[in-house]
Amino acid sequence: MIFTALRSGVRTGIQRAAPSIRNASSGPGIPAGALSSWYNTFGKSNAAYITWIVAGVLVAEGITGFGMDSLWASVNAGRTYESVDWTKFIVEDDDDDDDDDDEEDDDDDEE
Repeated sequence: MIFTALRSGVRTGIQRAAPSIRNASSGPGIPAGALSSWYNTFGKSNAAYITWIVAGVLVAEGITGFGMDSLWASVNAGRTYESVDWTKFIVEDDDDDDDDDDEEDDDDDEE
């Protein structure tokens, strides 16, 4: 009897302290027709639901992969192989060394 009174008192105190949030809505939500058609397409069988999950994971992975690659490229602009301006590193080299090597190869062929 004491426990019943204590339990009801605790419930009353909790109900007063935490107002019900069930009736609160932040927006119109998803229309019932859209949920019904999603359920009829994907929710009725395990195979369809698993297909929905796998497709969602692949799409999410593609989006996050593209986003992270774009972020990485923007943060490291000018530091990666693809973004370096290689024209700054052109060395004016005499082709004499290459010509000498070619002549030596030609000499070896004649022997």
